[in-house]
Amino acid sequence: MQAYDPDAPRPLRKMMDIAYKFIDYRGQVMVLRPDMTEVVANLASRELRDLPRPLRLFYSGSIFRARRPGRAGVLESYQMGAELVGMPEPEADVEILSMTAECLKAAGISEFQIRLGHAGIMEAVMDFAGMEEKKKAELRAALTSRDLVRLGHLIESLDIPADCRKFLEKILELPDGRDILDTTGKLAAYDRSQRMGQALSELEEVIAGATSGGIGGFIQLDLGLMRDLEYYTGIVFEVYTPGCGRPISGGGRYDGLLKILGRPEGAVGFALDMEEVLNAGQR
Repeated sequence: MQAYDPDAPRPLRKMMDIAYKFIDYRGQVMVLRPDMTEVVANLASRELRDLPRPLRLFYSGSIFRARRPGRAGVLESYQMGAELVGMPEPEADVEILSMTAECLKAAGISEFQIRLGHAGIMEAVMDFAGMEEKKKAELRAALTSRDLVRLGHLIESLDIPADCRKFLEKILELPDGRDILDTTGKLAAYDRSQRMGQALSELEEVIAGATSGGIGGFIQLDLGLMRDLEYYTGIVFEVYTPGCGRPISGGGRYDGLLKILGRPEGAVGFALDMEEVLNAGQR
């Protein structure tokens, strides 16, 4: 249990939106833990702040998330995961992706796909397109839930430049994504903030590192990938395996979360949904 802070920064408030809330005897709103990464990030930025970097931490435990309307899923899930704090990217990103792959292989899962994207690319595209915050929220929600019908209607309703529309329409096709890199590169040339180009460069470095590390064959690019939690700032990924409709693992880079907690530094991690991992291993 932890206290609910209504004045917390947006990423932390969004996390609490999917939490189970209770009122204790003092009238204070308390929540069941909806996420392990925030707990580990707190530990790294406070109790472990004076330890030499990088920190390699692992955890296991239950999380509790309220179901969103129209979405299936269990209320409680048991996670195991690891976080790498204070190591420069892309080396840290590649290490986490490699560790994810090795964990799945050790669990007896040889067929899986790591869908890899970058949170900064879509955010930069939305800013470049001049989308208002309400439309951004709608687009994030449609991408997160993979609601292609809703996503298509939303894109049609947007008054945005033709290049941005082309990019978003390509995401609807959910291809391997490598052909989208060319479109993104052309779009980045017009982005005066250079955020899009920087995010694209970071993603390409991670792809190159993963390929050199022998896991390139497991990676499928997905530039429309968005995860439920909004604290991700760099690469994001989800892992799928045949016969399972939900991701068995996922993670990404969340430098912004450490900044919010008072110690700005790089951090990236992943978590395994152990029930799904065990089921996949048995299959």
